[in-house]
Amino acid sequence: MRGRGRTVASALADALAARPEAQASALTLAFAEACGPRLSREASARGLLKDGRLLVLASTAEWAAQIAVLERPLCDRVNARLGRTAVAGLEVRVAPERR
Repeated sequence: MRGRGRTVASALADALAARPEAQASALTLAFAEACGPRLSREASARGLLKDGRLLVLASTAEWAAQIAVLERPLCDRVNARLGRTAVAGLEVRVAPERR
């Protein structure tokens, strides 16, 4: 039987959303799903800051600028995915270079 195509992030976010000890993982997966496959390869959520913003690391300054432009829709998708207001905004930074 074939169903609607779902991403791994979507299935994992559903499984983890109800578990209090897994809220950070659910948030990270919800962000990846909100971004879609292309953008999620260039950005990753690292956790909530004290002010309720989600810390996001982008691979380049160009991707950081793109994420900043998409801040409101991304936050809305993450919150809708989690079924609650978990993210007040984004703090986007460029990831340090890997050596």
